[in-house]
Amino acid sequence: MTVANDLICVRAENAVPDTGGSGLNCPALSCQLLQSELTCLVGPQRTQLRSYLHMLAGISWPEQGMVEVLGQQPKHLDQQAWQEFRSQIGYLSGASPLISSQHALMNVMLPLLYHQNLSFRQTADKARALLEHLGCHFQATLYPAQLNSFQRAQLALARALILEPLLLIMDVPFNELGAKERHKMAKLLAECKSKRSVCMIGGLQYPRFLQQYADQIIFISKHKVLKFNGWQEFVENTDTEVQTLLSAYRDLN
Repeated sequence: MTVANDLICVRAENAVPDTGGSGLNCPALSCQLLQSELTCLVGPQRTQLRSYLHMLAGISWPEQGMVEVLGQQPKHLDQQAWQEFRSQIGYLSGASPLISSQHALMNVMLPLLYHQNLSFRQTADKARALLEHLGCHFQATLYPAQLNSFQRAQLALARALILEPLLLIMDVPFNELGAKERHKMAKLLAECKSKRSVCMIGGLQYPRFLQQYADQIIFISKHKVLKFNGWQEFVENTDTEVQTLLSAYRDLN
């Protein structure tokens, strides 16, 4: 099926991620991440998956092949173009922690203050509106350490969305959340894909989320890449490595 170019947020062709000399064996990946769709990368090695995630986000460049993100190849961008490009990508990850010395509202405001020419009041108003939209029922003047795990997850999501990105990258978004909190977080994340493409790892921490919302699941191991159109096609596949992975997560859940 041919897809209109304006709906393709990321295109990878025979792309092999840069593993930083880790020695990971990474097969070539060809895929498309489409607007208003959720893609989840799954596999036995999270470090390997993170290498692919960073490559598809334009954070790192492929060792081989081509990756085009939002119509551009990041490695060819100058500093000014790179800054504008990065403002179109939201990143939600425990590896990018909230700033402990700044209160909740300022954590959300900082990307706007850096990337856009808004007044301080306009920036604060926009940040407050987003926090309210995400159901953040806590004082915006509290610091991250004063919030519970779900509230910190809400705050991190607000920070990732404040620039209204066209691509949202999520690195293990359900980490450190309990069962009830994962259910609430899943509802928030499901809304995110209506206006953008979403790509994530760590979805198997909460399989129900993938069952309900994943449009594409890409299985990656040392030996192969397998692509599936949604959860049902994924779980029904008879590949031994796929079934081993599913069994491991069934035992955990």
